[in-house]
Amino acid sequence: MQFRTKARAVDLLGKGQIADLPTAITELWKNGYDAYADKLSADLFKEGYNGLSKSYFVISDDGKGMSGTDVLDKWLVLGTDSKSRAELEEESEDTLWKRPRIKAGEKGIGRLSVAYLGNPMLMLTKKIGYPLQAIYFDWRLLENYNLFLDDITIPIRSVEKTESINVDFHELKNMFLSNFDKEFDSDNSPIWEGKQIELKFDIISDTINSELEKPILNNILSFYNSDDSHGTMFLVFNPINQIIELSEKDEDKIDEGNFVTSSLIGFTNPFKETSIKIEAVFNIHKDLETYDLLTKQGNFFEKSDFDLADVYIKGRFDGNGTFDGILRIFDKTIDYNYTNPRKKDKRSFYGSIPIELGYSQGIENSSNLSEIQFEKISTKVREYGGLYVFRDDFRVLPYGRENADFLNFELRRSKRAGTYYFSYRRMYGYIALTRERNPDLRDKSSREGLINNAQYRAFTSDATNFFIALAQDFFATTPKQSLFRDKLIEIQDQNKALEADKAREKVEKIAFTKALNTYPQKLDEHQTKYESLLNTLDEKLDNINITYSEVEYILDELQKLDLDLKGLIPKVPRRYRPTETQKERLYKFENRLNNYIESVTPRREELNKKAQDKLEIRDLKIDFTKKYNGYIYSLEKSLNEYRQQLDEKSALLIKEYRDRAKRLTSSLSENKETTIKSIVSKYQIIQFADEIEKQYYTLLEEAGKTLFPLVEHIKRLSFDIDEEQVQGAYKAQYEQMKYQWEQTRDTAQLGIAVEIIDHEFNQLYAKINSQLGELSKNSEVNSIKEFGFLERNFKQLEDKYALLSPLYRISGALVKDIPGNTIYNYLLDFFENQIEEYSIRLEVSDEFKTHLISIKEPVIHTVFINIINNAIYWMRNKEQRIIKLDYLPNPKEIIIANSGEKIPDYRLNKVFDLFYSQRPNGRGIGLYLSKQSLNEANLDIYATNDKKYNSLNGACFVINQITK
Repeated sequence: MQFRTKARAVDLLGKGQIADLPTAITELWKNGYDAYADKLSADLFKEGYNGLSKSYFVISDDGKGMSGTDVLDKWLVLGTDSKSRAELEEESEDTLWKRPRIKAGEKGIGRLSVAYLGNPMLMLTKKIGYPLQAIYFDWRLLENYNLFLDDITIPIRSVEKTESINVDFHELKNMFLSNFDKEFDSDNSPIWEGKQIELKFDIISDTINSELEKPILNNILSFYNSDDSHGTMFLVFNPINQIIELSEKDEDKIDEGNFVTSSLIGFTNPFKETSIKIEAVFNIHKDLETYDLLTKQGNFFEKSDFDLADVYIKGRFDGNGTFDGILRIFDKTIDYNYTNPRKKDKRSFYGSIPIELGYSQGIENSSNLSEIQFEKISTKVREYGGLYVFRDDFRVLPYGRENADFLNFELRRSKRAGTYYFSYRRMYGYIALTRERNPDLRDKSSREGLINNAQYRAFTSDATNFFIALAQDFFATTPKQSLFRDKLIEIQDQNKALEADKAREKVEKIAFTKALNTYPQKLDEHQTKYESLLNTLDEKLDNINITYSEVEYILDELQKLDLDLKGLIPKVPRRYRPTETQKERLYKFENRLNNYIESVTPRREELNKKAQDKLEIRDLKIDFTKKYNGYIYSLEKSLNEYRQQLDEKSALLIKEYRDRAKRLTSSLSENKETTIKSIVSKYQIIQFADEIEKQYYTLLEEAGKTLFPLVEHIKRLSFDIDEEQVQGAYKAQYEQMKYQWEQTRDTAQLGIAVEIIDHEFNQLYAKINSQLGELSKNSEVNSIKEFGFLERNFKQLEDKYALLSPLYRISGALVKDIPGNTIYNYLLDFFENQIEEYSIRLEVSDEFKTHLISIKEPVIHTVFINIINNAIYWMRNKEQRIIKLDYLPNPKEIIIANSGEKIPDYRLNKVFDLFYSQRPNGRGIGLYLSKQSLNEANLDIYATNDKKYNSLNGACFVINQITK
């Protein structure tokens, strides 16, 4: 006798063993990795995308694929043992000439997980040098409990021509439908009966209606686009609703989408630099857009995120209950060892297991990170926090998921957070298993975690007690060692002080913003009143017999308005740096005020002279005395107002100091008599002395954090040092340094990208140029009109790149005399399209054309390109767009002026600062580098609004010689 296998046994081994959608996808991706794929893809083509009449789901990999023999002898044979033996292959054609990989699969049934994704299915696979293989199947056929495996036909065909796959596809469907030809088995019993008759018709109907619509067909043809193509693709015609819902913005389905995303995004171990480097994407093709589901919510963890951990643990469990490693608490790193006092048994030895874990504080004021750093890591922890398990750098599900707290962190924390400290959702990191080191820690057949055997129980016991002991040693409310608590209090105190400072700064910002908003109205009111008084004064002075008493009030009011004039401009707080928008508004206000003063001053002076002519010396003396007293009064008023504020604040501080000091003293002395009376033994004296000493130092420490620093600060105050300005300057420097650091990081990446692009362009140009040359030898091709266009357009593109290429190689260039005319012609070529598009007039003087500049040619080209490029941007909205190049022989200065936006006076120097830019998405690098490059050539550049140079009233730059 021999075993016979019912068809539904395969269904139970496949779909029946898969816990959920992420597990099914993961199993197929693992098979792709085992086939030496570098890219693993899942694609949902949603109904309506490019005219699709229904939704499709595709899983694909660019692995080695399979030949017809491979499909028959391996893929259709369940439980193949090549993976479970973990034998390394040799580098060869079978590894795509890549380094041999340790297999991720082991049971030989992972391929059946495709049944979980929906039905029916078309599998396509191709090995290099072999034709495409196609298999069509509907896994629901296996649900018929009357069928044996021997009764089922699985259609397979070799597709000789990929473009004719539609024909082969229909043949496969017909072959599959032959499974329904027989109605009775050998015992003359009906094969389909009862409720399964409905299933039969569903399968037949879905097969008949399955079509390779044009977008899907194009996707297949692009995947297998040559004889050298290779890889495997599973096309599911009716994907399950869970897959389709991933593309829907349904609030009720958000958690489901997050569950799938968080389960797939950490497919391989991202925490290790030596981890597997393969690309896994889950593309959603919907309406007119395509996006990657795995990156839409944000990036997953990476190794550098451990640098942002407030607590960092790295070490190794030895398999017998001992942990040996390091512990970093904020910025302090120490060695840490722990041994679980459990009974040792050889049967529970689980092998060496490394662990690396970061832990993030839940609130910002308890963390040592900056605001940006804290937000970055908190966002990731919020989305993906958990302790992950990887075997041979592949994720073991469900570990890492929100509901997979297998060490029960949250259960313990809910009982007593002050004792157990660690929260599963605040941690991120991994436990690293391998088949070689940990052969007894195996997956359940259902792929729902590790088997609960003796080795698993021993490991979880060791890990659980390790975290309990660690919390008691450092992190509990009353720990054995105070390292964490002391540092936490220090950080919290610092952050509280910074928050208080920010709150005070916020009040000043609000006041300054309010002043900016009210300034225009105040100036209008001032101007209206001032001009009205001047008109009245003018009329009065026209009278022949004018007396002082008739104009006394007017002169008094004008003086008051004169004194108020400068006070109209909002005072800039010194504790923070205003925004660029606020600076811009302030600059415009100052311009408006200065224009107002310039326009009204001549008339004021004219009327003063007129008054002097009309009034007697006695009257003028009285008026002068009044003005004198007015200045004295104004000064006294300002001084007295600030003195009153000083008196009030001083009184308030002294009162608060006394109240706090009294409270601290009372805390120490209030129980003095009761304590002394309660002493009845020598032992109590020692005990109470220790308690009083502790209380004293606690209160003294509190005074040292609150009262004493204020007094020390007041002692340091001096009329000769503006503390507000000093603090504001340091804060401004800090903000600038922080901004520059962030930009420098981006710029470094940009520089690397430029080098790569430069290299790739050179290779690409050489290939295209060579291919065009070969095509041009063919008279038939050469005669085609479009080929001529292609050749000329490529030549033009090549010329544009040639203009740029010298800029990448400045270091090797030689200093030479470059005529201005050469620069002018270069700019005409470089900006040819922009000059034509924006109707720009590039004016150049004869003096500039004949002037020689001794410099490296790429340097001077780069300088002019940066300046002209900026000019084109700022001239876009101007009616006249003129760029002028000139040279003044006498001061020996080159002028580059334009008719665009004028640079405000306060920005004239700032435009050369690194990373300073007013252009949207501008990096603020060009002018900085231009100045640096010119300085190296003993030249300098500056911006000016001097009308001597800035004849076009826009931006104007002057290049001159540096004088020693």
